[in-house]
Amino acid sequence: MSAGLAPVPDMLDLRPVATTFGAELTGFRLEGDLPEAEVAAFRNALHQHRFLLLRDVPHDPAALVAFSKRLGTLEMHSASTHTHPDFPEIFLVGNYADDRMRANFATGVEQWHADSSFREKPSLCSLFYGVTCPPEGGETWLLDAVTAYAELPAALRARITWLNGVHDLNTLSEWNRRHTPGRPPLSDEARRRFPPVSQPLVRRHPITGRPSLFICPAVISHVDGLPPAEGHALIAEVMEHAAQDRYVYRHQWRAGDLVVWDNLATLHTAALFDHTKYQRLMFRTTVAG
Repeated sequence: MSAGLAPVPDMLDLRPVATTFGAELTGFRLEGDLPEAEVAAFRNALHQHRFLLLRDVPHDPAALVAFSKRLGTLEMHSASTHTHPDFPEIFLVGNYADDRMRANFATGVEQWHADSSFREKPSLCSLFYGVTCPPEGGETWLLDAVTAYAELPAALRARITWLNGVHDLNTLSEWNRRHTPGRPPLSDEARRRFPPVSQPLVRRHPITGRPSLFICPAVISHVDGLPPAEGHALIAEVMEHAAQDRYVYRHQWRAGDLVVWDNLATLHTAALFDHTKYQRLMFRTTVAG
């Protein structure tokens, strides 16, 4: 077992999901006064498996927020106009809109990323809950950044091990603007709050000790010490390896699904769906690093 990671207690019913990572957790209830031992077992299982899937979780925003807080301090999202009116810790994702809620929606294809990579301390984990899910499309894809790094060709692994990428919220904003026409530019206030930050392309998990890829192509403006074109070519080469089917799990959502991923060991992206036919509403809470 890796440093800092104890065996998962038998109190959790876990079943492997994907080839190299992930587990489905059954019989676990988020709501109520959970014993700390159960929360610790959940946290431990998350870091061991890198993501957990729970089915048929009741639609209860208060319970989602309360359980998320048991895992750590919650981030407040940079786009406050797309948060839950009663629970600002919940970021709304999708094309759903009514008088009280307007989810954050993009029509363009996402790039692989880890949530909050542009923060000085990137997030620990994210909890993503399906409220309204289209019957086709809209999948979330998760990438095992630990195994993908371990199985990189040795020469490529050596090239990236000591390099840093500069993560910039404005770079991400401009990517989104190119792929979702009509989006406003990032505000001056947001640019002040989230200046560019240099992060390693390979990071070591503070709990498990495992190294993993920390590469978010649409967020990284450049690689420190390399000409921009060379840096982007290097990122593309690494991601061509990392995005192989062997390292990717594609989750087809149904209402009541909760997927919790370790942002320090995975990357994720989303598939498109027909937003002219279907509605989609997802809740996300994010635990700070």
